[in-house]
Amino acid sequence: MRGKVASMKGLDITSQTWRAVEAHAQTQLTTLREKNDSPTMDVIRTADLRGRIAAWKELLALATAPAQSADIGGDSY
Repeated sequence: MRGKVASMKGLDITSQTWRAVEAHAQTQLTTLREKNDSPTMDVIRTADLRGRIAAWKELLALATAPAQSADIGGDSY
């Protein structure tokens, strides 16, 4: 993951709510990764899927990431 993720203060990673969110995120990641493996996708669709994958990964990282400011882009390309 290119950007930094801010940890979420007060996030209870042992709650049923977080576990449901985590399970949903994992399902979404699996689905998006399978779609991304298609050899027939164009560059734009591939970039879109990679961005969506990164967003789900950032959400999941909230449970483990140390407190940092989010990287909103810039000259890191």
